[in-house]
Amino acid sequence: MVHQESKVMKDTMVEAIALSSPSGKMSKRSRDVCIERLRIELFGKDGIKNPECSQPPRWEVLMRQAKQLRDLALRGMNVRSYLKKANQLEQQAIKEKDNE
Repeated sequence: MVHQESKVMKDTMVEAIALSSPSGKMSKRSRDVCIERLRIELFGKDGIKNPECSQPPRWEVLMRQAKQLRDLALRGMNVRSYLKKANQLEQQAIKEKDNE
């Protein structure tokens, strides 16, 4: 069993070195087969799975944006327009939350 695993690892290393060698010439077909074999050996048949990232609901995003605008207005930046926009975003967020 150990001998077989080391043989597979050795084959993988030989193929990786052959692919990265600047003077090594390979046919397109053999290169594609080699890359596919390396992909399966390194990452399995299914490949690497992308992590599942949950996104916040739209109303939560709108509330966060409104809070940021209110914070900016408190610091003196475009006070009237930022407060007006924050109120609009909060109203829109309430509508979005009610629709859920």
